[in-house]
Amino acid sequence: MVEGCRTGYFQFDSRNDGLYIIVYPPQNGGRTANIDDVMYYLDKKKIECDTAKLAQAVRAGSSTKTELKVSDEKVHQYSEFGDYRISADCMKVEAVFYPPFVGGGVLTSGEIIKDLQYLGVKHGIDNQIIEQILSHREYGEAYKIAVGTQPRDGSDGYIEYKFNTELKPRPKMNDDGTVDFHTLENINHVNKGDVVAVLHKEDRGDDGIDVLGRRVPPRKVKHVIFRYGRNLSQSEDGTELMSQVSGHVILENDKIFVSNVLELVNVDNSTGDIDYEGDVVVKGNVLAGFTVKATGDITVSGIVEGATVIAGGNITFNRGIQGMTRAVVKAGGNIVSKFIESAENVSAGGSIEADSILHSKVTAKSTIKASGRNGLIIGGDVKAVNMIEAKTIGNAMGTNTSVSVGVDPSMKRRVDELKNSLGKLGDNKIQLNQLLNALRKKQDAEGGLDEAKHELQMKTMRNVIMLEQEIN
Repeated sequence: MVEGCRTGYFQFDSRNDGLYIIVYPPQNGGRTANIDDVMYYLDKKKIECDTAKLAQAVRAGSSTKTELKVSDEKVHQYSEFGDYRISADCMKVEAVFYPPFVGGGVLTSGEIIKDLQYLGVKHGIDNQIIEQILSHREYGEAYKIAVGTQPRDGSDGYIEYKFNTELKPRPKMNDDGTVDFHTLENINHVNKGDVVAVLHKEDRGDDGIDVLGRRVPPRKVKHVIFRYGRNLSQSEDGTELMSQVSGHVILENDKIFVSNVLELVNVDNSTGDIDYEGDVVVKGNVLAGFTVKATGDITVSGIVEGATVIAGGNITFNRGIQGMTRAVVKAGGNIVSKFIESAENVSAGGSIEADSILHSKVTAKSTIKASGRNGLIIGGDVKAVNMIEAKTIGNAMGTNTSVSVGVDPSMKRRVDELKNSLGKLGDNKIQLNQLLNALRKKQDAEGGLDEAKHELQMKTMRNVIMLEQEIN
């Protein structure tokens, strides 16, 4: 009997008259001996026995110690041994130990380790488990006596985009719950120096080691790099992508593009109003009611209807303005248009040139030219600081046409504003003087003023003095 074993187990005893099996019942609810373990043992040692008697002995031994002769032949006495099984991935070794013949030798920890080394096991041997097995044997149980070091899997690299990569035109929701269909928020605006993408580098992980001492690589991770076009640059460490210009950013086929020129087919319900840091090119038309603003130049290949177009630079309309009496066009630089018709206000910080200007209010800080085949200025109000040039001004129908040169329209507006302001100041001064006269008459009639009236008199006098200083 093996001391300390709680599971049911078997032993063979080789005697002069043959081979006997002794089956011990489990202790304290342990597992009973298993016929499969017995058959495996016999197969391993190439021993032939009466299988019926073996099964009989195992059944009886589940509850009481049972001893039964199973062969008439005397068999060589075997020592305790372990059956070692290396997993398919070579990441663990399990051992099942079998009891010695009665009187046979038992394993030592050194012998177990030698067995493992013979099988090529070099890494992860658990000496503590081996000592536990030897101090408290449980035959037929599978023990994990060597475990490899699992690799640490890393993580894929990825790019974090700092802009909306799936833009879909959608109207803006106002605070009051209404919907603004002119503001579709369908452009990723970007300023010079903005970070448009961040590269998160891959973590390659760490190698593992299997029980045979071989390197176990972690899973392959995805390596990513920035793919980008012009107007972009990487940070020194290569983890940030920054815009070199103000404009807009898009992602197309996993490639980042930044441009300071916004190209549109039309400006209509599909685009909403445009407010852009850079140049705008419209290949079609700008429909009535919509607004296009740009800090740079604006070019429209089609017609501009009753819309608002404002540029910090130059404006070019290849087909002209059909203003519907409500078009507003303002340029910090020059304006060139095929024609200008029925525009509420067209103004340029430089010059304006068109084939014809009809029934529109047009002002330029430099020159206005109605050149080309028609060269007409008919109707409206046309003002320029330096020169107005046209083949025909007015018409035989007597259409009221106002043309003036030599006065900066913005300066004239300022003068008009000042005149209006002076007029209001003069009116205020008259009203204050009337109040002062009334207070003086009251003072003369009553021989003085009460405290409130006296304070009003002093305050009115101070206001008159301040008005005179402002007027002068």
